[in-house]
Amino acid sequence: MPAESKVTTVSRFSLSIDGKDLGLFTRCSRLALSVEVDEVAEGGINDSLMHLNTRIRYAPLVVTRPVSTTPVDLCEWVQESVRKPSLSTGQITVLDGTRAVAKWELRNVMPVAWRGPDLDAADSAAAMEEIEFVHGGFFRK
Repeated sequence: MPAESKVTTVSRFSLSIDGKDLGLFTRCSRLALSVEVDEVAEGGINDSLMHLNTRIRYAPLVVTRPVSTTPVDLCEWVQESVRKPSLSTGQITVLDGTRAVAKWELRNVMPVAWRGPDLDAADSAAAMEEIEFVHGGFFRK
């Protein structure tokens, strides 16, 4: 009898780049890939096309969290990363309470944007900041 899989409620996740802990985040979007395909019309076969995969494209990754007094100033970290560019290794760790339930390793990570909060005194929503990264692929650890 196959083992039952347990559904995990994700409340947050951590992000580290080259071993530097950037803190806890509440949202991660676009952890995705797509395969580019060339369509080839084969001679003599007129009822269908052949599809040949060519390369994998990885979507830019966006992580979001409430603005806080964490030790890492993300805006400053992104600016420093641009001044001294390097391809880094990142890790996203999904947390269920304090327990790690899933990890993804990111290759050739480079920050490309930081977005600060929309400030509106009439809005009671938390002030959020986000970082956007490009990367050269990921795998589940």
